[in-house]
Amino acid sequence: IIARDCSERLVGRRLESRADIHAAHRQLGLIKNNNTAKGALDMALHSAYARSQGVTLASLLYPTRPRVRVSFILGTGTLDQVMDEVAWVYESGVRVLKVKVGKDFDHETEAIHLMGEVYQDRLTLYVDANQCYELDEAGRCLFELADLGVKWCEEPLPVYQLRNRRALHDHAIMPLIADDSAFTMSDLAREIEFKTFDILNLKTARTGFSESSVMLRGARAAGKGIMVGSQAGSMLGCLHALLFSAQLGVDYPTEATFYLKVNNAYPQALPITEGWIDVTQAADVLTRLEADLLP
Repeated sequence: IIARDCSERLVGRRLESRADIHAAHRQLGLIKNNNTAKGALDMALHSAYARSQGVTLASLLYPTRPRVRVSFILGTGTLDQVMDEVAWVYESGVRVLKVKVGKDFDHETEAIHLMGEVYQDRLTLYVDANQCYELDEAGRCLFELADLGVKWCEEPLPVYQLRNRRALHDHAIMPLIADDSAFTMSDLAREIEFKTFDILNLKTARTGFSESSVMLRGARAAGKGIMVGSQAGSMLGCLHALLFSAQLGVDYPTEATFYLKVNNAYPQALPITEGWIDVTQAADVLTRLEADLLP
């Protein structure tokens, strides 16, 4: 899709200003779907423009906060396997965990209960149901999860069940996160109109910097919270998410710690201190990484 459909809309275009990036983004928008391909190209265009201006990509993104609170997406497995991963992640400095739910509620709640017993208020937990619940069970499950200390739930119901998602949101059991239901700005506009969520999970790997910025402004204008995800990204993807999230309006943890599981040369250069990553360190690592990738 990049070599065939996207390239013909970009090759030969001038890239001398932010306006040129936005014009290229509009051209890519004429291609339906394929969000991650278009998002990757949008971020590459930002990087290329920064290099052409003799500045870093980090400075182009205008981070305004000195540090970013991060979260980690737990894997699934036996109770022992899950708790071993929790211990490793906690030792690595993470203090917010996303737990996958929706397959075996008893097993999932047992693990969440044990995490609460072991770590108490030293860990913040939220869940991702990946659209696995139906309306009649979602309320019961969310009430039980809330009793266990879970803070937020991502996509509890299938996206197509718009009225049911509105009804569940109206119950206000816990704040709901939009992810699969808000892939694009047009999706987000629909979700805002139907009042289905409280927090938007933006993913720069999916909507690049350009559309993510538009969506951030739209969600903020509607009074919604913002978090940023990295879609299980590499170190490069995590850095993009981190630096994008270091701006006004992103007020929930950033899912940008998957690099801990990737064997590369940089994890020790980007430490997590009591749940936070220093933005200056992240910018430095990105500059080094880009220099290695694009000598």
